[in-house]
Amino acid sequence: MNIRDLNGKSVAILGAHGREGVAMQEALKSYAPDANVELRDMKDGDDYLENLDGFDCIIKSPGIPPALITNHELPITNSTQIFLDSIDPKTTVIGVTGSKGKSTTASLIAAILKQAGKNVSLVGNIGDLAVSHIEEVGSFVVLEMSSYQLMQVTRSPQIAVITSFFPEHLDYHGDLESYKKAKKNITKFQSENDTAFYFDASEGAKEIADASAGNKVAYKEEDSPIAIIDTKLIGTHNLFNIAGAATVARHLEIDDETIVEAIRNFEGLPHRLKDLGKHSNIIWVDDAISTTPQSTIAAIHALTPQIKTIIVGGQDRGNDFTQLGEVIASTGVEHVILMGESGSRIGEAIADPNVIVHEASSMEEAVKIAKENTPDGSLCLLSPASPSYGMYKDFEEKGNIYQSLITNH
Repeated sequence: MNIRDLNGKSVAILGAHGREGVAMQEALKSYAPDANVELRDMKDGDDYLENLDGFDCIIKSPGIPPALITNHELPITNSTQIFLDSIDPKTTVIGVTGSKGKSTTASLIAAILKQAGKNVSLVGNIGDLAVSHIEEVGSFVVLEMSSYQLMQVTRSPQIAVITSFFPEHLDYHGDLESYKKAKKNITKFQSENDTAFYFDASEGAKEIADASAGNKVAYKEEDSPIAIIDTKLIGTHNLFNIAGAATVARHLEIDDETIVEAIRNFEGLPHRLKDLGKHSNIIWVDDAISTTPQSTIAAIHALTPQIKTIIVGGQDRGNDFTQLGEVIASTGVEHVILMGESGSRIGEAIADPNVIVHEASSMEEAVKIAKENTPDGSLCLLSPASPSYGMYKDFEEKGNIYQSLITNH
């Protein structure tokens, strides 16, 4: 629904006090000032999801689990759908999703387009809320799309990129098929003139791409036009992200010289394998953005054999930590510091008695333990393998506290 069509309509915003809810309120003031808007949020009472009949449009924020809304006849949409329906139809939207790699891939695509002189906006799950930029987008929009944001979407981007797929967010979606169904909305509504790119080694990514009526294009590590050593990124796993971004750029007729220059200058994402330097004779790395076991595994492999201490744990979403425990035990990690709800389960997954397990109730305590136990000259990594909610507002707050404790003490 175009946001301008909501003028004069009755609208409920669910999760009104969250970031997307607040952004949606501001957008409605700008584009549908005569809409009759009712704000609903759990902070205002447990009954915030009751009596939703009668609204012309209900805009749900991503943080509200779908299981909480039992009436499936309600006219529910979200801010991502409204953004896609409201921007200039001549804008080319490049949607990026995946269980891991989507933030880096989306950022790389935007960097390459910018290097090529294109008018491009980078918005969505990566942090800059899309609905706040309805009239500011140019020729291209790179839109990072989480499964939460894809759930109510009935319009797919002209270019879809699927970086990976594995079990994640099952506490939110209920089961793996529901999670996959949400992801498929990035390709399900594509036309035969559209294109879906997917990482060749991920069977789930291919399945999501196959839902497209358009062209399906696989990419693999060998499609990267540059070696990791010639970039500012850490870890060979980033070759898959580079390959995806480069393949999309070539599809848009951008030459490899421009692609390589953009990638060479790309600084990486905040809290993604961020080298904080050496302090107290220990090398510190912030990877707070890694909120899945698979992402933390990639971080460990990227930093082996330097890594001797790792700080893990956070909100428990029921993920399987078996493989993470095996990787920790087999790569020379000596100290594991457990935090949050999932910490104990990660500890249980480590079957090597030579790995010393510590527990910390705060980041201050975790850093103190790390300073006392990490061998001189080796590396301590913060890579939670779990979301940060509960103890922290988000991974950014967690990472910022970690960085402050390292660099200011």
